[in-house]
Amino acid sequence: MSGPHPPGDAPLVEQACWGQGERGAAGYEDAGESELMIENVTPEKCRDLMTKDPVCCLDSDSVRKAAQLMLQYDVGMMAVVGDPVRKRLIGVVTDRDLALRVVSEERDPASTKVGEVMSKPVISCSPDDHYQVALDVMERQQIRRVPVLDDSGRIVGIISQSDVALRLRDGKKTGELVKRVSSARTVAPAWTPVGSP
Repeated sequence: MSGPHPPGDAPLVEQACWGQGERGAAGYEDAGESELMIENVTPEKCRDLMTKDPVCCLDSDSVRKAAQLMLQYDVGMMAVVGDPVRKRLIGVVTDRDLALRVVSEERDPASTKVGEVMSKPVISCSPDDHYQVALDVMERQQIRRVPVLDDSGRIVGIISQSDVALRLRDGKKTGELVKRVSSARTVAPAWTPVGSP
């Protein structure tokens, strides 16, 4: 059974980062939620769609380290936390952030800290929210991933478009989500760069 706190902590990958272990070909085998596919359970809550224990980095980590973790775990967004124990979400850094705020500005990835280029505040949902809340946020804000936070602000999961496709198994809803998220941006971004007005 899923819950906002999976049993135990995710394994320590190296100092200041952790992940969800070896991810399968689809990236979900060790996420703790693949039983939905096997048992044919209909998802109701965000916890039923989310990938548990997402890979995180610290705001004090270098951008290079964050990019290496993205490559290692095949993810396009890293949750940024200030403390590896409490895992309270303080921002996110995406592959797009790295392209626009590091590469295009010719910053040194080894000396630039994640906290300098991460985006915040972050739009999120609760594990106990109905899954439609996450889909509505993704469509309205035109974002491909939504962090899932418990009541203390601790990150416990991520819901991505892939999670929706694999676990919801509703082609019409998935198609509509992809269409709306991918259409021309008509709203303000879900988060803004640190230091923006």
